[in-house]
Amino acid sequence: MRVLALLALASALPSMSLAALALLSALSLLAHLRLAPAGAARLRAGLWRLRWLLLAIFVLYVGFTPGEPLWSALPGLSREGLAEGLRRALVLIDLLLAVYLLLALTAVAELVAAIRMLLAPLRPLGVDPQRIGLRLALALDGIGEMEGRLRGYARAPGGWARAARLIEEIERKAGEPGEAVVVPALAAPRWWEWLLPLVLLVVLHRWTP
Repeated sequence: MRVLALLALASALPSMSLAALALLSALSLLAHLRLAPAGAARLRAGLWRLRWLLLAIFVLYVGFTPGEPLWSALPGLSREGLAEGLRRALVLIDLLLAVYLLLALTAVAELVAAIRMLLAPLRPLGVDPQRIGLRLALALDGIGEMEGRLRGYARAPGGWARAARLIEEIERKAGEPGEAVVVPALAAPRWWEWLLPLVLLVVLHRWTP
């Protein structure tokens, strides 16, 4: 249900208003502080990585959206562009906050089991949920360790060369058999629980202008 709720949120974010997105950002931050305070450092790092993309979005919309000028001396910068640039930036920020909250509240094995369950109806089309789930488990399980090692290499003298060798090693071992990953079997949701993501989707779309 958490994964489906995330998908419902992601579908509604692009059409939500600036005020609704700002309110959602505040609620998401409060949820992080309340439910997952230990993940604050990781959240800050994730937001910091978006800085150049957010700046590019802001400059693109402010500078190239026609409308009322922000200042008479700078006719190329419009108020409409400023509002739309902020809205687009908040879409990315809200999606990042939602993903990080999901990862903070859900164990990797449970997340993989949930994705495997959601992909099960696609088995007649040739999709192997078990294989996809195991690969995802191996990838998610090693992200934290690899991220820490790469960050340490980047700060040390000659670290970029060591980081490049580590990436080559990861790519070389990508095709090798990995260790067994225990993915729990989740209980099937009750019928009324399937309605929760639909209710969330309806509520979010009512926030759209």
